Amino acid sequence: MTYEDLKGKRVVITGGASGIGLATAKRFLKEGSKVVIIDINEEGLKKVLSENPGLVGGIKADVSKPDEVS
Repeated sequence: MTYEDLKGKRVVITGGASGIGLATAKRFLKEGSKVVIIDINEEGLKKVLSENPGLVGGIKADVSKPDEVS
């Protein structure tokens, strides 16, 4: 299944360094989206970014803390 309308869209994924967040980020990449991931695990972010060069970038932040995402 493909989703042509996702091509070129900008996407931000929380929890993108592992699990469902990472799987979601990879799927958006596959569909041609421009993806940024957010996670509290800095080492995990670095690993995912190095293994997935199509990602636009990664941000270390805890989205449960408003001062880290505002």
